[in-house]
Formats: sequence, structure tokens, C-alpha cells
Amino acid sequence: MARGSKTVRKRLVFLLLFCFALNVVLAVRVFYIQFVRGDELRSKAIEQWTRDSPVEPKRGTIYDRNMNPLAISASAKSVMASPPDIEDVERTAALLSPILNIDEETLVKTLKEAKEKKKGSIFIKRKISDEEAEAVRKLNLKGIYFTDESKRFYPEKNLASHVLGFTGIDSQGLDGVELIYDKYLKGVPGRIVSEKDALSRELPFGLEKYIPPEEGLNLVLTIDKVIQHIAERELEKALAENEAKKGTIIVMDPKTGEILALANKPDYDPNNYKEYSSQIWRNSAVSDTYEPGSTFKIVTAAAALEEGVVSPNDSFYDPGYVVVAGVRIGCWRAGGHGSQTFAQVIQNSCNPGFVEVATEMGKEKFIKYIKGFGFGETTGIDLPGEAKGIFNPDKVGPVELATISFGQGISVTPIQMITAVATVANDGKMMAPHLAKALVDDEGNVIQEFKPRLVRQVISEDTARELKSLLESVVENGTGGRAKIEGYKVAGKTGTAEKYADGKYVASFVGFAPADDPQFVVLVIIDEPSAGIYYGGQIAAPVFQKVMADILKYKGVKPETSESESKESVKVPDVRNLYIEDAKQLLAKHKLSARVEGEGLVVYDQVPEPDSKVSAGSTVLLKVSDAKTDKNPATVPDLTGRTMREASEILNAVGLRIDIKGSGFAVKQNPPAGAEVEIGTVVQVFFEPPGTTGSGGKN
Repeated sequence: MARGSKTVRKRLVFLLLFCFALNVVLAVRVFYIQFVRGDELRSKAIEQWTRDSPVEPKRGTIYDRNMNPLAISASAKSVMASPPDIEDVERTAALLSPILNIDEETLVKTLKEAKEKKKGSIFIKRKISDEEAEAVRKLNLKGIYFTDESKRFYPEKNLASHVLGFTGIDSQGLDGVELIYDKYLKGVPGRIVSEKDALSRELPFGLEKYIPPEEGLNLVLTIDKVIQHIAERELEKALAENEAKKGTIIVMDPKTGEILALANKPDYDPNNYKEYSSQIWRNSAVSDTYEPGSTFKIVTAAAALEEGVVSPNDSFYDPGYVVVAGVRIGCWRAGGHGSQTFAQVIQNSCNPGFVEVATEMGKEKFIKYIKGFGFGETTGIDLPGEAKGIFNPDKVGPVELATISFGQGISVTPIQMITAVATVANDGKMMAPHLAKALVDDEGNVIQEFKPRLVRQVISEDTARELKSLLESVVENGTGGRAKIEGYKVAGKTGTAEKYADGKYVASFVGFAPADDPQFVVLVIIDEPSAGIYYGGQIAAPVFQKVMADILKYKGVKPETSESESKESVKVPDVRNLYIEDAKQLLAKHKLSARVEGEGLVVYDQVPEPDSKVSAGSTVLLKVSDAKTDKNPATVPDLTGRTMREASEILNAVGLRIDIKGSGFAVKQNPPAGAEVEIGTVVQVFFEPPGTTGSGGKN
């Protein structure tokens, strides 16, 4: 009996231990489930009995400086599906696919996979048009519903597209200021949480929770919509007229570094950016480099004047070339410019003169100023993809030093170039270029202001003032004549650089106005013009003139009063395609004088343009060449006193033929001088030997 009792006790102890161990295991398991995997399982549970639909926040509006909207967000419908609620997948897909332009088989596959995985909701197509939404609504399909999202819209289409950039399907910034300021513009998403059953179907009387989104802040840019339009309009015209590959215009306020306009052509419509090549999205103004050519002479002159290496009245002699380390470097003008002062070296854009100045200054000093003006490093402008340019001081030898002095052998970005010139215009103080002015809320309260930032003082105020005067003379008396604006003092510099591909050039002009108190700096770049003319002074300067003139007028900058305003006003005649002497005579009849640039017999261009109003006594720049005129009818030139050879060359240049009568010097002609005849007309010219009665000579 005792033995049986002992066995029972053992069994009870064993059972007790087993129960205790089981309780421990269960407790551990409960602890593991409750505390170790608690958050994970809780999330899964919530996911199983709730459906969480995102609510996209409204992206902030982008305004120009005058609060004109450039990028806005409008409400758009997105089609969603609740796979468990869809009874006939094939029928649903067949009805939706033609309306939403989605492949039917793909849609069937998507819906079936979502149904198998018991997904509560999926997107079918996002941000559809109002017409598509209405068509889907009329179908009244079970398991298909809408959610509101925000769609980006650019009301000005292509205007400032390279500044604004664009957004993706999730309203995330992908380029331009949309990308740079995305964290401010995008806001914080909201949610709609609703209950569902075990089969992921929405419960008819289930609870629904709405968590509202936080809308993004609005961005105010430094861009002026009107100035941007002016820049884009003139750039588009210039590219068409010169059959150019592409171009850039930047307008900056030199005192603040604010970018008032930044235009690249060709451009794109950010509303439909996917329809354009990604190459066109590229912002040439900050991402592309080019050889600046003679516009870089501004930097050379600034450095030399600051270091006291040269003064405006120092004498130079240009024979047409200069030899550096055994390498002959030619001047752009055949035969050179001869004797001239440094002021004239700048006016004439004389390469040998700048080579001499840079050589005298030396490598170390010159490089110090090249870096000081910001070349070789990014400006920090608030746009993506900014390039540093190409400048390696370690590879600068005597020849490289010489070529860099006139803008070859160094590559810069347009934004670097205009920032450097704006530094001169701003009395030597470099301001950081920027596009953002402020962040504001919907009530107009300023949340954050982006203030102008001084980078450094590059040259002294005295040097800057002296250089501004010299650059003004470039426009007044030098190669920048076509940038003149009546009533305003304009300073600037032309640039023409040959690309490494034969026969391809980059023409540019950079300048500022008014020259004595600069308010605007404008850079114009025309890349690969192919209409025959490629010099910066001929094709880029006129674009600058039109842009700057319109800006000054728009901003209410009044022209200066001067003594010339009291003089008689005359209209400039059209002397293009005329023989040079006839052009001078015609100008004299209109009380105007002439200054000739180039070599040849025929005027191919003039400054000011025909029909311009100027004061009597003004000088008209006549640009001549050896090319024949194509003007029809042609004006018969006065050949009196000319030799047979001279008369033949002159008539040939204006498109006429000669019938020689006699020998010696011309004494009579038929048709007479000044007559208008068809091109190819034969002109009889009567010649007599010297000393014969009635003959004469012409000096």
C-alpha cells in the first residue's frame, strides 16, 4: 500500500513539474509574442483589418519675384482598385483599359496578382484627366474608386523651364528648383484609414480615420517673368536668324547676385517633359562649359590694372602677331593694329596686347585673379548639375598663359562668366548668384528669406571704376558698337571663340548698364552660328542691345539728358551694300560722319542700324569687306579720277560690269554716278591720259 502511495506521489510530482515547465514555456512564448514581436504583429493585424490610403499634400506654388505663378498644383483624380471587392477581373479590365489607355492583359495580370496576395488597395492609374475620370465614374464598377492627388502644372509652359525643372508622378522634384527646394515644396503626406473584413473587403459601417496632409511652402524666385520673356524672345530670334545650334542669355542684378532671367534655347515644356530628349533638359547656363574668347579679357584687364602692371595710357605696338616660347600667336586683324594705348587695346580687342600684359604680370599673379573671379570652382547657384569649368593651374606654361589672356585654353560656364563681370560692375565685390528669394505660406507670411551674400572683394573700387570706363569705350568706340543704346551709357565686351571642331564658333557679348551705376548685367551666348557671320560683335551684341534696351524701359530707368539731345535729330540712311565712298557721301548729305572698320570696298553692316534716330554730327560705323554686294538695284558709284584697275574693282564689288573706253584716268561714265541699275549692267567708263584737258586725279 505504501509502495502504491509512493508511486502516486512521484506521478503527481512529475505532473506538477511538467505543468510548471509548460507554464514557463507558455509564459516565454507570450513574452516573445507580446514584447519581442509585438510591434510587428500589431502592424500585421492593423494591416489585415484596415486599409490605409495615402493622401498626397499640395505642393507649394513657385512664384516669380512679382508673385506671378510659374508652377502650381491642381487637384487630380487617381483611379484605385480594391481587389477583394472586384468580382469579375476580366470584365473590369476590359472596360477600364480603353478609357485609361492601359494594356488589357497587363491590367488583368495586375488585378489577379493583387487579389491572390489579398492586397486591400492598389493604384490603377494616377493623376488622370477630368474626361478620363468622368468616363470611369459612369462605369460604376464595383471595387473601383478614386482618390484625390495633386498634379503639377506650369501655366507659362516653356518659360523658364530650365530654372523650374519638373516633378515626377509622386510630385517629387526631379530637376531645377523643383529638385533643389523639394524638401520645402513637397509638404507631409496625409492618410485615410478605414476598416475591412478578413477577405480585405471594406466594412460598410466600419470606422474611418482621416489624417490631413501638411501642405508645402511656396517658393518666391528672383526671376522676373517679364525680363525672362524678353530674354527668351530675343534668344529665339537670334538662333533662327543665325541658324545656331543653341544659345543662352542670363540677366543678373550685380548688386545682389539675383538672377532676373536665365534662358536656354532649345527648351522644353515641363508639363510634358517626357516628350523631350533628356539632353534638352540639360541646363547649359550652369552645366555646359565653353571657351569665353575675348570676353575673358575683362578678367585679364582687371588683374593687370589692379596689380599696376599697366595703365590706360600705356603704349603698345601690334604688328599683327606676337611670339611666345617660339609659338607665333596672331591678332584677329590681319596686319595688326599698329601703335595704340592700352585703352585702345581693349577697344580693338587686340590679342598681342593682352598677351604682353599677361606675360608682364606673370603666372602666379594672373592665376590668383582667375581664381579670385571664381573660375575653376562652382558658384554655388541653387540649381542642380553645376560644372566647375576647365582650368588647371599646374598645366599653365608660357604659351598657355598667353592664350588664356584672351580667353582660349580655358573653359568656363556661363554663370561663372556673368558672375565675374557682375563683380566688376559692382565695384569689385563678388555676390553669390542665386534664384531663391523667399519661402512663404499661403497667407503670404515670410517663413525664410534668402538674402544676398557677399563672397569676397576681388579688385578695388578704383580699379573697377577705371575698368568700367574702359569697357564703356569698347561700346562707344570699339568692337562693341552694336550694343549701343541711345540715351544710356553701356559697357561691355565682345567674344568670339573657335571650337575644336573646324569652322564652328561661339559668339558672345557680356555687358552692363547704365555703365556709371550698373543695375543689370546681361550675357548673350550664340553657339555654332552657321549663317555666315560668327563674330560676337556682329551677332551677339545686337541681341544684348535689344534685351538691355527693353529691360531699361520696363524697369523705368530714364535715359540721360545730354547736349546731343538739343541737336537736330536725323534718320540714319541705309548704306549697306554700297561702295564705301558712296556710303560716306550719302552719310554726309544726312549730316553724319563715318568711321570705317575692316578692309574692302563694300559696306556689309553699319552701326547704328538704318532708320535709327541720332543727333546730327553723329558717327556711323561702317563695316567693310571684300565680298560682293547682293543689292538689287545697284547704285552706280562715282568713278571720276579712278584708274582702269580701280574702276574695274569698284564696279565688280557692287555687281556691275565695265566697258572701258580709252586709257588713263576716268573722266566720264554712263550711266552717271548715283543712278540705280540692275545688277550685271554694263557701265561705260571713258578714260583719258594725265594732262589731257578735262582729266583729273582722285586721291
